[in-house]
Amino acid sequence: MGQLRDVEQSAPADSAPALRTENASLKRRLDQMTREHSSLQERLEGARSNLRFAEKRIADLEAQLLEQGKS
Repeated sequence: MGQLRDVEQSAPADSAPALRTENASLKRRLDQMTREHSSLQERLEGARSNLRFAEKRIADLEAQLLEQGKS
């Protein structure tokens, strides 16, 4: 609250509309970045899942090769 009071005292009276506009712009950017973050989190989870599947498949194929080498 003290910071707001300091800004109000140092800012000219006609800067209020500009501050409101900037605040609205920052809120929109925050919303956009939040959506992008969620999307990237989902992509990361998918990539990790694909990696786990690939690693399991590779391990299975390696086991098959070892079995074939023994016979």
